[in-house]
Amino acid sequence: MAQAFPSATEVQIELITTIVSMFVTIFVLVSGFLTKKMGQKTIAVIGLSIASVSSIIPAFSNSLSLIMISRAVLGVGIGLANPLAISLIGEFFEGDTLANLMGWRSAVAGAGVAIMTFFAGQLIPVSWHASYLVYLLFIPTLLLFIFFVPSPEKYGLKAGKDGIIEETKTTENEESHGIWPVIGLGLLLFGYFACLMVMMVKLATFFVNAKIGTPTQASNILSIIQISQLVGGALFGIAYKHLKKLVFLIGLLVSGISLVGIALSSSVSVITMWSIISGFFGGLAIPYIFTRVAELSNTKEAPLNNAICLVGSNMGSFLAPYVGQMLGSTAGAAIKNAGIALLIITAIIFIIYFIDKLKQKN
Repeated sequence: MAQAFPSATEVQIELITTIVSMFVTIFVLVSGFLTKKMGQKTIAVIGLSIASVSSIIPAFSNSLSLIMISRAVLGVGIGLANPLAISLIGEFFEGDTLANLMGWRSAVAGAGVAIMTFFAGQLIPVSWHASYLVYLLFIPTLLLFIFFVPSPEKYGLKAGKDGIIEETKTTENEESHGIWPVIGLGLLLFGYFACLMVMMVKLATFFVNAKIGTPTQASNILSIIQISQLVGGALFGIAYKHLKKLVFLIGLLVSGISLVGIALSSSVSVITMWSIISGFFGGLAIPYIFTRVAELSNTKEAPLNNAICLVGSNMGSFLAPYVGQMLGSTAGAAIKNAGIALLIITAIIFIIYFIDKLKQKN
């Protein structure tokens, strides 16, 4: 694309990617407020429709300005729909089924990123225009959503013990737990993703500076992390059924130990092992947050509550380079201190969990 637009600056070309994330972050919050007035399914359909149209404009346009606008509008569409992909699971399911589906949602999201990135890469030799055709996947997604997802404002679907889906009217006076517990979970996601992304953005530099390997090898390890996160997410439901709240503490603890292990390692094979462990246990930890949000939310609150958590994770990822600068002057030190920060967060949560258990006992 830089060759296709020689008069554009490097920053302008890079903005084609980052402008989407900026508008996603803004409209994730807007989505939470709009759903209270218009309903979750309506906003999801609007968001997916906007994304379906705007996403493929770069496949046919040679105007940099139009492409930039279309990417911003794509961010609007994704931002409107994104929180609902999580909150709607909580509207129709509960208990172990809810936890299991939250894990699969995380796994499918990772698989979607991997598959679309792969096919975009295969289309690049045809032309950079062709790579944008991967977004045509929005269309079947939109159609499936319109025809198969009921409106949660009218019907909350709960899985019966025998596996039969029973249709029940959603009550008007559902219990509200307030917004502060959700803000706390959003801050938790911010801290987790900020620490994790420090490792991901610093790994290639760490490989070169420590003379461990090449940036390509570091990139391959990042791909392995994504795959192991997918596996962890798929197994979250089983882990949650047996461990409940402890699944998150264990996931966070092992993730922190893994980052420290990566920073103290000097061979590609050992770092690969720690990365697989980190990805797997991270895949177990993150679905718990959104499962907990679903348990704390009623129908009207769910989209905004999930939006708050998504903003926390997005901002943590966005600010990771700055967090890395504060954590260490070298890539290795930053990764090690990010792991230590996760261990401190784990210790704080464990203390809160222990105090809460004592209060319940008393």
